[in-house]
Amino acid sequence: IYISWNSTLKSRIVFLQHTLNDYNRQAFEHMAHTDSLTGLNNRRFFEYLAKQHVQENLDKDVALQTSLIVFDVDHFKNINDSYGHDVGDRVLQLIAEVTRKEMRHSDVLARFGGEEFIALLEDTQLQDCLMIAERIRCSIQKQVMHINPDQKIQFTISIGIAELESPQQELEDLIKHADIALYEAKKAGRN
Repeated sequence: IYISWNSTLKSRIVFLQHTLNDYNRQAFEHMAHTDSLTGLNNRRFFEYLAKQHVQENLDKDVALQTSLIVFDVDHFKNINDSYGHDVGDRVLQLIAEVTRKEMRHSDVLARFGGEEFIALLEDTQLQDCLMIAERIRCSIQKQVMHINPDQKIQFTISIGIAELESPQQELEDLIKHADIALYEAKKAGRN
């Protein structure tokens, strides 16, 4: 009886250790792929997923309609300087939440760095991407964030979009095109 009980106990311990190891591995993977402030994908994981998508298109030798949206918060430094970094963090969290609601589950959304966000939209032509970008811009422009009972702020974003021109196009080139469009939007008056 003792041998049987001891064997059962050891089996349970091994099972629990494997379960705990699996849980820890999943938690570490989540931490490695996720921006801790917004809960979105981080830049490294976005690049991995986007390159994987582009590579799949290359392997199929088909140029699926893929578009990219890059956007950032207008005058974000002023928000941080005027209200503090904690308010700036709340602005980024609100933008992430609003944008996530506007995206499809198949879209890859990430915080790209600082106040910049990026989204890869699969099977989306440039015209459709433009409509999605405008919908995101309008949704964010309508947001009102209360800093305290007597003070509230509103903010806007500027957006650049680009379309994957061929399966051979590098992700970095696609991002560069969207970035150029973003800076053109900023030069044109923001929002």
